[in-house]
Amino acid sequence: MSVTWFNGNIVEGSFPLEVGDRGFLLGDGVFETVAVNHGKAIWLEEHLARMAQAAIELGLIFNLAHIMRGVEAVLHKSVAKFEVLRITLSRGVTARGFSAECAKPNLLISRNLYDAASQPQSMRLATSKIRRNETAPSSQRKTLSYIDGIAAAREVMATADDALMLNTAGNVACTTVGNIFLLRGDEVLTPSLDQGILAGITRAIILKMDHWKTREAVVTVTDLLMADAVFVTNSLRLVTQVTSIDEKAIGQRTVQDLKTSLETLTGRI
Repeated sequence: MSVTWFNGNIVEGSFPLEVGDRGFLLGDGVFETVAVNHGKAIWLEEHLARMAQAAIELGLIFNLAHIMRGVEAVLHKSVAKFEVLRITLSRGVTARGFSAECAKPNLLISRNLYDAASQPQSMRLATSKIRRNETAPSSQRKTLSYIDGIAAAREVMATADDALMLNTAGNVACTTVGNIFLLRGDEVLTPSLDQGILAGITRAIILKMDHWKTREAVVTVTDLLMADAVFVTNSLRLVTQVTSIDEKAIGQRTVQDLKTSLETLTGRI
């Protein structure tokens, strides 16, 4: 069952949305999506640290104690094996003007079922014409402004499972759903944070693991096509192997051992 908490209270069914809320009107806010296993929010501390940093940089009021009360209320009596926790912080209602301040942000926290078993074990990518702007906050932070990713996903939906997004220099950035890695010999490479990507939580975990030598670098499409394996990571799917890019088959060296390690680490198996 789903549970929703809004500004201090559990709410049932629908509830009124303030018509002047800037999250709704302008995408002015940040969010986090957190995997929940048996009532435990996985890597919650890391998610909230990233959210807090984004909020500070964007001038949003971030109250950790308030958020934790909401998270605890939403997770209370959770009995499902796999769920997803969504924490959404909007600037709230302000006077007109992009730089207007707000002393009362809106905080929405929800918990919903997540069917981990139904998630794809592999994916096909197609390169989007839409570029990630490596100087934009919307590329570096998990903001409510996700229209670039939505448009890119819709652009390639007829031929692929997700879009491969490049940055303004034409280098690999990410997909719409996560960070991208390539395996070459005993080395794993992933685009560095200055390439217009979100600092993924699963990405950071993998970079600290001892599976292979890991390195952040500038990555090209040719690097992906020549790799032994390519995979995409995020907090819900963990690891998904890429089988083709722009309908070109790519290296099929398995990364199942990495996926199993992450599933074990997060309590998914």
